[in-house]
Amino acid sequence: MAVEMSAQEEVSGEIMVNQVMAAQREPGTTGEMRVIDEESLDPEFMRLVEVFSGNEHINACIQCGTCSGSCAFSYKMQHTPRKLMAMIRAGMREEVLESDTFWYCTSCYYCSVRCPRGINLTEVMYALRHLTVGKRKNHEAAAFYDCFNSVLRSYGRLYESGLLVRLALKTDPMSLVAYGPLGVKMFLKGKLNLLPERVRALDDIRKLYDLVGELEEETV
Repeated sequence: MAVEMSAQEEVSGEIMVNQVMAAQREPGTTGEMRVIDEESLDPEFMRLVEVFSGNEHINACIQCGTCSGSCAFSYKMQHTPRKLMAMIRAGMREEVLESDTFWYCTSCYYCSVRCPRGINLTEVMYALRHLTVGKRKNHEAAAFYDCFNSVLRSYGRLYESGLLVRLALKTDPMSLVAYGPLGVKMFLKGKLNLLPERVRALDDIRKLYDLVGELEEETV
């Protein structure tokens, strides 16, 4: 297997780029494919995703499409899971991180269970989310994860009111007005706390965040 992987890696560059360009063309259209500059590709991107996702052989993907066929939300994604895997292997870092594919993942692990090559695609989706948030890409879902982590770091547990306010200030402050009536109803029913509660081991949680942050900076 190791010999086959090495041979595939030697010829994968141009072949995989052509595969991705073909995959990006909309079904039923005959328009020209977008030209991809080789200098814009990141040959280390696949290895980075492997490190973050815990997958050792993403290049073992045979593009069978089982992941896309198993995903309940693939029809809504900008790139199907199969396409995204091809783009990762081709080193299309910017295009992958700007995609909305991994934000639609519901973590059902169905694609991972059915993959004939044993690739844990769900963990790949988690890794891409993490890399996207780390690079502060302009995406509402990335902003949500950023605010969510900020709340956990501050209180050690979820604080819904604080999360909503932080997310609104970061994306759309006027949404606070729209959600106002719902917030009042939840508060009157005891479903929403105005003041946060902190866990006892908050300092330990913050130390973990700091440690993981240092590891991420070294890896990226």
